[in-house]
Order: sequence, then structure tokens, then C-alpha cells
Amino acid sequence: MNQREYISPSFLLYSGLIIGLAAIAVCGILGSFVGICIIMVTPVILYYLIQTIRMPVIAFYGLFILNYFVIGIMRYTHTSGLSIFIDIGLFSVCFAAIIHSLLAQSLPWKNAFNFVTMGLSVWTIYCFLELLNPTALDEAWTSSRSIIYSGTMVSFIVSILISQYKYVKQLLFLLSILVLLASLKAIMQRFIGFDGTEKQWLAEGGSVTHIIASGTRYFSFFTDAGNFGSNMGFAGIVFGISSIYISEKKKRIYYVIVAVLAIYGMFLSGTRGAMAVPLGGLLLFCMLSKNLKLMLITGFIGIFIYLFFAHTNIGQSNSMIRRMRTSFRPTEDPSFNVRLENQKKLAVYLRERPFGEGLGLGGVEAQRYSERTTTLIPHDSTYVKIWMETGIVGLILYLALLVVSLLWACYIVMFRVKHNRLRGLLTAMLCGVFGLMISAYGNAFLNQFPTQIIVFTCLTIAINGHRIERYTTDNQTNK
Repeated sequence: MNQREYISPSFLLYSGLIIGLAAIAVCGILGSFVGICIIMVTPVILYYLIQTIRMPVIAFYGLFILNYFVIGIMRYTHTSGLSIFIDIGLFSVCFAAIIHSLLAQSLPWKNAFNFVTMGLSVWTIYCFLELLNPTALDEAWTSSRSIIYSGTMVSFIVSILISQYKYVKQLLFLLSILVLLASLKAIMQRFIGFDGTEKQWLAEGGSVTHIIASGTRYFSFFTDAGNFGSNMGFAGIVFGISSIYISEKKKRIYYVIVAVLAIYGMFLSGTRGAMAVPLGGLLLFCMLSKNLKLMLITGFIGIFIYLFFAHTNIGQSNSMIRRMRTSFRPTEDPSFNVRLENQKKLAVYLRERPFGEGLGLGGVEAQRYSERTTTLIPHDSTYVKIWMETGIVGLILYLALLVVSLLWACYIVMFRVKHNRLRGLLTAMLCGVFGLMISAYGNAFLNQFPTQIIVFTCLTIAINGHRIERYTTDNQTNK
């Protein structure tokens, strides 16, 4: 018998099994339950790691799932700082991609040369230069690491791994499952009630913004109701549009169900600014659909929604509808007027600070680092927060990155992607992202979990749409 037979896969499998059982027996004798759990989980972890080397896209899917649940995990484990695992995950996916290229086959690295990745790289450099800001604090800057480089790494990873139409469909289906879980959790909060952990979170300060006179705002397992509501609005428009382009009847019905539950979740959140997501998405879809019938239908739906909320009092007895209706009458909303006054104060303060106060020093939550004007005023907006921390220069750079990326992606999808179904899914993603960009003016969620990774994933996929079409191995008829 030669040496190769001794190291066959079956030999390694049985050897590992025997060793594992022996180790479990020893831990059992010693009464170490933790040890038994570690031994039992180790093979699963090893198998997952091997699979990520074979197919690095699996590693990204794992990161995508973790990104969606990381806030919920921190809430239920009563721990903080677990976001470091997202950073570890980003570098791990990059490592898996490099090893795969060296041992198996090369990945389309040139796909990373696109406006989103390059623009985010410039943003990362700008954020590092913020260390030179005389008013910045190193500790606050370090706490903002996600806004510094996470988007850049996500765009780079997505560019080289989501390179085929089948991966776009897989990622969309994975997102649909996550959205279902998020919306069902909010429905449970509404009809069953908050669990012990959620009640504790509300008692520790969450009730100030979630148990209010106009009704309870439900937040699922997200950071807050604002983040949850905007994400559900995003999901509603993405899966609503995607259902039009999906060929399989069962999956089309499934996506419609996901879209409906997501929109219901948006209403449960009580987030007025979230209404901008589906409305903005419908507006962009009218321009991107290249189909007169779809343009007329979506245009009619958008006008109907606007007229219903802005010019009628139908359903006013329903607290969810009543609260959402106030988003169409902002001047009648005291909180909106307070935000405008706060922005006027900031404009005076930041006039002599073109590079801002420093990363991590925007909003009342930053008082743990220092008390100054920017930490005494709530930002209530992603863009206001960026303005506070990076100044007018940083705000212009960030907005230019988002707007130009969106416009360039729209051009790619409209004129360079010929595959009808792929174009439809990319259009759905862009419409959702556009809605989130609008909603981010009224809520500071765009750079939170899970929104940031979702936004830059969708933008990157869309801007690489023509390359994905070229690499796709999907043999569906392009109808």
C-alpha cells in the first residue's frame, strides 16, 4: 500500500472523527461543557473556511449576513464593540479572495477599477488626513473606522466577487430572507410585545424616541426605528421592482410578499423620513425603466401616494398613517423646525472650520469624548453628521461621490446592459439606493449597520453591470 492511500480523504475523515469523539469524551469526564461545544463547532468552522477558499463569494455572503445581525447580537449579548468582527470579516474575505487566486483561478481584479471603489478610496484618504485636523481627537477618530474604510473595502470585494448574474440573484435572494426576518421581528414586537432585552433597551433611553405620543415606533433588531424603517422602505422598492423582472412565477410571488411585508414594516417603524425611500425609488424607476407602460403605472402610483398623504385625511384615525402623513407637511412638524434651527447654529459655528470638528465628534452621542458645539447639537441626518465632522469640504466630497456614482451607474444600466432581467435587478437596486440617499437627509442611518454595506454593495454591482453581463454564465433567454 503506497503513501497516498494513507492520506486519502476518507482516512483523514475517520481519523478526525475518532480524535473528535475522544476529545469530547475527555471534556465530558472533566465536566467542560464549553470545551464540548468548541469541539463540536470546530469541524463546521473548518468546513466553512475551506469552502470560502474554494468559493470566496461564500465568505462575502457570510459577512453580509453578519452585517445584518450584528446590532441585534450586541443588544442580546449586552456587549459592545462587536463591530470589530465586521472589520475582521472584511479582511478575511480579501484574504480568501487572494488565496483563491493563487491556488485556484484568478478573479476579475480589474473590475475594482470603477468610480465607486476609486471614489471611496479618495474618501478614505481624506478621512486619514482628518487626523491632522487641529480640533480632532484620536479616540473619536478611531471609533469612526467604519465610515473611513468599510465602504472602500466592500466596494473592492463586491467588484471582484459578485461578477456574474447568478451571484446577483443569489445575493438578492439572501437579502430577501434577511428582510423577512427583520419584518417578522417587528410584527412580533407589535402583536406579541417587546421581550425582556428590548424592554431593558427601551428603559435605558430608547423609549425617548420610540415610545412617543403619536404611538410606538418598532425597530426589529436594528439600531433604531429610523434605520429599520428606511431599510424596509428600501426592501419594499427593491423587491417590488425585482418581482417584475423575475421569470419564475413562484419567486415572483415570493418577492411581492417580501415587498409587502417590508412596506408594512416601514409603517410599523413610524419613521416619517422613510416615506422618501419608496417615493424616490418610484421616481427613479420611471426614468430608468425604458418602458412606457411601466413609466405610466409607476408614475400613477407615485402621484396617488403623494395625493393620499399630502392632500387628504383618509385613514387619519390610524396612528401609523397619521404619523407618516406629517412627513408631507414638514413645516407643521415642530421637530423639523428645530432641526432647521440647529442647522443654522451649525452653519455659524462651522463657517471657520471647513474641515469640520473631527471624525467622531458630531452629535450628542459624541459627548463621551468631549463637550463642544458639535456634540451638544443632535445631527438627525447622515449629511449633517458628515458636515459636522468633516466640514463643508468633506460634505461636498461625500455627496459628489454618492451622486456621481449613482448617475454613472444609471448610465451603465440604461445604455450598456442589454440583458433585460439583469438590467431589471440592477435598476431595482439603484432605485432603492436613491431612496435611501434622499431619506438620509432626515435620518442618520446611512453609515450604520447594516445600511452602509448594503448601499455600497448595490452601487458597486450596478456600476459593474456591463462587466457582470460579460462574465455571466447564465443561459436564460434575454426577453
